[in-house]
Amino acid sequence: MSDQTTALLTREVEEYDDDSDLLELATEDAEEIEDAYKVWFPTEYLVGILGHRGGGKSALLAHYGFNCLAAGCTVFTNLEMYPEKLGLTNKPFPLELDNILKFDTSLEAAVLLIEEIGTWVERKRGMSTTSILIDKFLQLVIRKKGLRIFFTNQSPLLPSGLAEQTDIVHQAFDVFFCDWAREYNIAKGTTFYYMTSDRTGIFGMPGRTWRVALRKANRLWGTFNTNQMFDPFQWARKTMIKGREQVIDMETGEAYNASEEGIRAWQHDVAAFSIALNKIIGSYHSAGFMDMAARHGAMTDLPDRYVFSVHELRKGLTNLKGTKRQHAESAYNELLSLATQGQLARFTGPYHQSIELAKPVTEQQEATT
Repeated sequence: MSDQTTALLTREVEEYDDDSDLLELATEDAEEIEDAYKVWFPTEYLVGILGHRGGGKSALLAHYGFNCLAAGCTVFTNLEMYPEKLGLTNKPFPLELDNILKFDTSLEAAVLLIEEIGTWVERKRGMSTTSILIDKFLQLVIRKKGLRIFFTNQSPLLPSGLAEQTDIVHQAFDVFFCDWAREYNIAKGTTFYYMTSDRTGIFGMPGRTWRVALRKANRLWGTFNTNQMFDPFQWARKTMIKGREQVIDMETGEAYNASEEGIRAWQHDVAAFSIALNKIIGSYHSAGFMDMAARHGAMTDLPDRYVFSVHELRKGLTNLKGTKRQHAESAYNELLSLATQGQLARFTGPYHQSIELAKPVTEQQEATT
């Protein structure tokens, strides 16, 4: 090894008992670096905004988004925003889950605003294909492509892959809900505060906590619509991922091996799925629940599923009396339980406005599949 090469190598790792000694050495090392390279703040990071609805999550997300647009950044989001109302000419691009799953190169050096990321990543199904792909996206793309992501989520329990990558967490609260708010006549939705924690040290020190306030949030009213989001699974209506040993149908969520044995096992699962649905839907008819839902316009009958409006179902239940109401409410509570499990039924909409209940697979559909 030449002397020149040896000079480029660092010395062995040394131990120091005194912090002041280490600081002195670090200062000495820093003197060798040109000022142009002393950019301490990274260009890529992940910020989570957590809390219950009405706490100011979307307001802070929109605030970050509008500031990024004003700075000329390229912004992708599934939150409907109206920057023109603030005099901004820079417009955000729609963000679909497909952009992430395909590692879209257009996202490089961009800002991503994801409203209700829990609708994209399943905490209870960390090994699902979608969760695995998003986890890989976070690991491989964010830290390498200068990508900044801001997301909201109602649940503080994030999937492990997302939790590990998140740098900053804001826990959102509306000052209106404080005990003393009414005494001082504080208006709802005008002042939000956030308990903020630095998880990775990106803003100073790991574990450091402080408070952040978003004042005069009423100025943002009307500049975004948290009730209207781009469907993150719109791409899935037309996409199928195929592999040598496994086929994943992103439209139906079914996965099966390409071998004969795998197909037979899949068909057995479909049959069991249909038997369970037949029993459930039959019990709903017997309880008068389906008739009540249809009569009050609370149910849409689609070829492959029923779609129930939670709000209309509740209105319909209030019009029933006696045992009819008891039976219908029992069916309604069971439907809510199934939607929570997310297998035979699931909630849809940012605020769980609707419930989709799958229909049994008919013999003709099974033969076609």
